Amino acid sequence: MFNHILIPIDGSTHAMRALETAKSFVQSLSLSPIELTVLHVNPELSYNEPPLGVDVEARLEEEGRQIVEPAVQLFAGLPVQCLVMTKHGDPASLICAAAEEVGADIIIMGTRGMNLVSEILLGSVSHHVIQHAPCPVMTVK
Repeated sequence: MFNHILIPIDGSTHAMRALETAKSFVQSLSLSPIELTVLHVNPELSYNEPPLGVDVEARLEEEGRQIVEPAVQLFAGLPVQCLVMTKHGDPASLICAAAEEVGADIIIMGTRGMNLVSEILLGSVSHHVIQHAPCPVMTVK
């Protein structure tokens, strides 16, 4: 039933809890092998001029790598094939698109990655994903 799990992460505590939940979920399933896709989305940044002497793209790529590598290590030793995706743009839309792209059977994600003020003003990424994902979504507090 669940052969491919998408786990979007942003480095937050809630994302880490989602990874741990996904690990427990995989361990409880007797299916093998399971495919996992760990997805990190760098949100679209808006600035008038890039800071002088700073390669913004390289910094975002490095930040993504620092977030994704420990996540992949969490699943070492389990009967899973772990894929990594990094994208740049609107997290909610890209999570839904990635679920479709990889054929995810379920998305396991944290409920909050941003602060409360941002969530009130911009809306919740997890709420958008629940409403628009092509598969079931498990949210983790």
